[in-house]
Amino acid sequence: MRIPFPVGGLEAGRPAQDQEVGTSFSLQNVRPVDVTAERVRGGKRPGTVKAYTTQVSGNYAIIAITSISTTYIEPEV
Repeated sequence: MRIPFPVGGLEAGRPAQDQEVGTSFSLQNVRPVDVTAERVRGGKRPGTVKAYTTQVSGNYAIIAITSISTTYIEPEV
């Protein structure tokens, strides 16, 4: 059974059984053209490098973060 990659993109406006051919009701972080191979076959979304190099939790990885609290102090002029 051949299952082609949904190059038509995300079809979130209809039930799965009524969607257009070549689309999917569930896609995340993918695009139809693999930019590294320059082929229409599906590839990962770019931007997978770290934005910051600062380690905030010592030697431990942060897992399942749910909220971030910050404090902003207005500088005196």
